This record gives sequence, C-alpha cells and structure tokens, in this order.
Amino acid sequence: MRNLGRRSNRKQLSFVVVAGMVMAMFAATMPATAATSAAAATSVRTGGDTSAEKPMTEEDARKALDAAKKVKRSQGVRGARQVVPGRHVSGRPDATIALTDLWNAKDSLGRSSKAAARELLRRPKALTQTCSDVICVHYTPGKGGDKASVAYAKQVRDVVTKVHKLYVKAGYRKPAADKAVTPGKVDIYLQNLYDEGYYGYCAPETKVSQKAATAYCVLDNDYAASEYGSSNTPTENLRVTAAHEYFHAVQFAYDAGEDRWMMESTATWAEDEVYDSINDNRQYLAYGQLEDQRKPMDNSSPSNLGIYGNWIFFRYLSEKFTKKRGDLPAVILGIWNRTPSTYSTTAIRQALAERGTTLKREYVRFAAANLAPSKTYSEGRAYYPPVHDGRKVLPAKRQTVGGKFTLKHLTYASQRLVPKKVGKGWKLRVKVDVARTNANAAVVSVFRTDGTRGVYHLKPNRKGIATKTIKSFSSKRIRKVEVTFANASSNFKCGQGTAFTCHGTASPDRATHRWWAKTYR
Repeated sequence: MRNLGRRSNRKQLSFVVVAGMVMAMFAATMPATAATSAAAATSVRTGGDTSAEKPMTEEDARKALDAAKKVKRSQGVRGARQVVPGRHVSGRPDATIALTDLWNAKDSLGRSSKAAARELLRRPKALTQTCSDVICVHYTPGKGGDKASVAYAKQVRDVVTKVHKLYVKAGYRKPAADKAVTPGKVDIYLQNLYDEGYYGYCAPETKVSQKAATAYCVLDNDYAASEYGSSNTPTENLRVTAAHEYFHAVQFAYDAGEDRWMMESTATWAEDEVYDSINDNRQYLAYGQLEDQRKPMDNSSPSNLGIYGNWIFFRYLSEKFTKKRGDLPAVILGIWNRTPSTYSTTAIRQALAERGTTLKREYVRFAAANLAPSKTYSEGRAYYPPVHDGRKVLPAKRQTVGGKFTLKHLTYASQRLVPKKVGKGWKLRVKVDVARTNANAAVVSVFRTDGTRGVYHLKPNRKGIATKTIKSFSSKRIRKVEVTFANASSNFKCGQGTAFTCHGTASPDRATHRWWAKTYR
C-alpha cells in the first residue's frame, strides 16, 4: 500500500511526525496482526507447518473492522495531517493491509458487523471504463472530485498492462480476475485519493482457493503535482504506485494472509525493479536494516517503517543470485512460489536451500554488505552511509578490550575498532563467542586505507569460539575493523499474538554474543 506524505531530509527524521505514506503498513494494530486478522492466521505452527489452524475470535475481527473504518473515513481536512518521509500516517492503518485483514476476518464478525465489513470492502463506483486484454480501468470523466480525463485513464491502462505483463513474463501468478464486473480481467479504479492520504491500494475480494483471492486496485485520479509534490512527476508517481500495488494483487493470488512484512518489503523491492530510474524506495532505507539493524527484519508493528526499508534485503538476494526469469531476478519468485504452503521465513529458507545456501549464511553476509553499501550494491553510492553499534579507539599500547551484544531474531550488530596513531609491527587479535551457532554467525570486516576491504567469515568451534588475527594493525594501513554478529533465527511458534512472522515467537529468539580485541606486538 502506498500512503501520502512529504519527503524530508535525513536531519529531519528525528522530529517530524509520521504521516501519509506510500505504503504505510497496518500489520500490528491487533494482538495478532495481518495473518492473525486472517481466519487462517492464528494457527500454531512451527517449521513451516500450516496444517494446524484455528478460527480467529470475534474480538480480533472487530479490531480489524475498526481499523478498516479508519481507512475509509473522510480525510478532507488536509491541515490535520502531519507528514514525514515514508508518507505514513501515524496511528492510521495502511489501506491495503487494513482491507486485507478485514477481508480475512469478515466471517468471524457478527451479523451487523458483517454488513459494515461488506460496505467497507465494496468496490468504488465509476461511470465508464477503458480496457486492455488483461485489465480494465474504471473512471468518471467530467466534473467532480473523482474526475479523471480520458487521456489519463488510457495512460493508467497502458502502465498497469505493462506491469501485469512484466510480472507474468517473470513467472508470477496472474492476479486472480473476477467473474462479474469485467470477467477475466483485473479491475483498476481511479479516485481522488489525495484527500484520504493515499497514493493507491489493492484489496482482495473473492476467495479462489484456501488462501488465494481475486483483487481490485484503486489509484489516484491524476497524481497532480499541486497535491503530491514535485519530488516525482505525476507519471513517475503513477508508475511506481502501479508497480507496488499490482504486486500486492499478485501476492493475493498466492496467499492473501501472508506475513505483511514480506508483502510490503517485496512490493517495495518490485517497484524499483520495474522502474529502476525512479528510485522512490530509497527514502525508506533510513528505517530498514541498512540503518536500524537492531530491530527484527520481520517486525510488522504499525510504528515500524522498516518493513518498507527492508526491501534492501531482497535487493541483496537479487544482486547475489542474478539469474532472471523474464526481466526480474528469479530468487524472489522462488520465495513467493512457496508461500501458499508456509510462512515467510521458511519460504525464504527453502528458496535459498534450492540455491545451495542457508538463511544464516546469507543474513550474516547481508549484514557485512550493509557495512559498505557503496561497494556491495549496484546503486549503493546513493544509499545512506553505514552505522555501527559500538566504537572503540585503540592506541599503540598492549591492551585487551571486550563487550557483548544481545540480539533478537533477524537482527545484527557491529563493533567498530579503530587504530589511532598505531605504527608498524602492531597486531590485532579478535576473539568471538557466538551463541547458538545453528542460527547465529559472526564476520570480521577489515577496511584498509587504500579503499579495499577484506571480509572474513568466522567458523566457531563446538563452544562457539573463533578468532581472527589482523597482522598489520597500523593506522597507515587500516582504517577500521568491524566485528559483526547476526542472529538469523527464523523458526517460529506461530499464533502467539506478536507482530512478527506468522504472529509467532522465534525459537530460539535472543542470543548474547561476546567479543574481545587484543592489541600486541
């Protein structure tokens, strides 16, 4: 989902208030969000087992209804909205996610509430349409708040048709089309979404299998620069919104109850793959693990914009595994192909196993890559600079320093060691104690003054101990050394009312790692 707001520079991030966002996520306004809102999402399962499912409660269904009501209410008083980069409305649900949650929850509602849910999920109205061979754009010409020109409606038709065909050529399922309004085609509606604070949204409509559903989408009726600003042109806003939202329609064809963090992260990834030159998704990097690595990657709480910034993880995978199907990297397709039978992190593990690797291995490599984005990502020079969790300056004297990090699942942390006025002959020995080595890992990155970098993946013994010696730790040769720990724990006990994968708890979750650094000659 794409919600509305203004961009701000990085210095403003600490004091602006969250508001209308390109894709603001709802996923954790309930005790168990997203899939918990779904009738099939309160299952208690581990290791990807989706067989044990139980109905959601009417109380949780009512919470989904209340959230959807907030989406549909009038937002006509523009002065009431405060904005930040990421364009997320603080405390207000994302339309795609809120309507999807309501759709999943509707069967658990009481009689009167079901009627309210049907009204909220009802399609918009439009007077006419223009169609291609795969989609129809419904719009209202002439006068009125939702008016759209014939030329613009045709532009939307052509853009969404291109996006549709690109996804299908890349091997993704076609969005399931309805059988009533325009049989066999996906419907797109044009409305004035600016007054509601959104760029666009999609919603599931009719169940076509145990988990999949048809979809319709709503886009703005002009993306006028007077409303949406000049950071992007109206056409650019249309293109990236169409690519992002239509990917949600694709996702519904797999599993409308899939984990929301992966739905939003991969939709944000997709918009940049389809329209690489627009780069609208870079604004989210300040919230994802490129900058905030201590927050679990799968955290779908409403205050966490990281689910959008964590598109960078899927960019890492798609730049590492470059094989394409059609015009898109095939590795993300491999993940989505597995989602109908499991939850997000298991789907990722399985897709990586098919490529001869593991999530633990790739997650720690992802952590190391984020220490030098300009060297490891194709567009990394335009990304935010790397951050660290601890910094120690080491002068030319014999000493041993140390510390520890306690990491939650799917997080990482780095300790920076910097030589200060250190001459020839000095060495640095790094020792680590890695907890739970089945899911946790450590890496040492050596940044040299000549601009080169060495990355050393440590191999702990049975007790979790590993060492690495930098034989020339002089200030003239070494700029810094980073000791990085990563917790790739991704197995979950589901249905525990959390904002994480399958609303579960990672098993195991927290891990405490220790490090020591000794300077000597």
